[in-house]
Amino acid sequence: MVIDNAQISRTALRDKVVIVTGAGQGIGREAARVLAHLGAEVVIAEINDATGQETERLIRAEGGRALFVKTDVADSASVDRLHRQVREALGPAHILVNNAEAFVAKSILEHSVEEWDRVFAVNLRGAFLLVKAFLPEMLEQHEGVILTMESGEGMPYIAAYLASKVGLRSLALSLAAEIGEQNGVSVFCFGPGMVETPGGMNAFRQLAPQYGVSVEDFIKQSAPGGHLISAELCATGLAGTILHAKEFHGQEAYYALGLAKLGLNANGEPMNLEASAATPEAPTPADEAGEAPDWPREALALNRKLEEIVRANIKEYDELSMFQRPIVKRMFQQGTGLKVEDWLASAQDMSRRLESATSVEPSDLNTYIAQLKRMADFITKQESDARGWIRDPQQLRIALEALSERKATAQKLSRALSEMCGASQHG
Repeated sequence: MVIDNAQISRTALRDKVVIVTGAGQGIGREAARVLAHLGAEVVIAEINDATGQETERLIRAEGGRALFVKTDVADSASVDRLHRQVREALGPAHILVNNAEAFVAKSILEHSVEEWDRVFAVNLRGAFLLVKAFLPEMLEQHEGVILTMESGEGMPYIAAYLASKVGLRSLALSLAAEIGEQNGVSVFCFGPGMVETPGGMNAFRQLAPQYGVSVEDFIKQSAPGGHLISAELCATGLAGTILHAKEFHGQEAYYALGLAKLGLNANGEPMNLEASAATPEAPTPADEAGEAPDWPREALALNRKLEEIVRANIKEYDELSMFQRPIVKRMFQQGTGLKVEDWLASAQDMSRRLESATSVEPSDLNTYIAQLKRMADFITKQESDARGWIRDPQQLRIALEALSERKATAQKLSRALSEMCGASQHG
């Protein structure tokens, strides 16, 4: 299995009780396999008898421990029975993976009310019912992980599905905020990406004709690099986020970041950390010459360079597929505190102020410096993400060099503005 490429013990999840909903096939089945491979006792909460029993047999044949419990996650009585059976057979749960989903590919006007309600019942109501059932015991034992599966948003012909996925993201972030940081329970949402699964392929076959393209072209235009990832690779990344759940509490995670946490690249292979090391920050020309920099002039030059960096971000995001663009832009906003367009407006405004230094107040500088620090931290995260996403070593080196330069610009600009702020306060 791919997880064996990571330097992690086969007992990392020993004696942990894991609930995986929708584990009869696809990502759910592979997640159940990987987590069982790490020693967990996995409960397969699946509505389909045949696929649920097959997952149970597969895990047991691989030496893992599994229990299939037929479950309709949209039905409160069924979820109550699941909770009761798990408690009686295995004890309290430690990890809940809300993976079960319903999908309809139709225009909004063609949706029947019944279809719309079923999608929301399975995807969103189901996650709510599972949280209600299993969260109390996690809080009681001060230990637990809950994740929901998110997706993109705003695409035609899958409104119910994506609206429910946005709801799942909001559910996870709201729940994380309610729980807080000190209760031992981590809650986050997980973006699987474009994955080759039976359900996924069925969805692509339904969507492609509505977009006027072949299934092959739909995948090429939508998936990163034009290629789907395997369900096992995605599930391995999911396991990585679970093992590092405290780091993702109240955040959005995705498979490549989970792989990176396991020391694996986007192919699931061990990373070559030496080859992927980022270029160290270069000193400023004034530092090299041993001269005292002219901080206002230096800040203006660096800020104009930052404007170009943000414009490059906007261009890069505009070139992404309609699947990727909203997710990546949302991650930028979450990481830096501003939408990318608002960042450009803020940088342009600061350039105008720096052109006439007397119009820059220390309070404005301090606010902008805080934004720059968030930008630098976000780029550091992007460097980590790149090591997980980018498969080609040459492309990875180029990406890391570009990110290193962007981070150095933000850091140098922060330093220049701090010097300006200090000078104005002591002048």
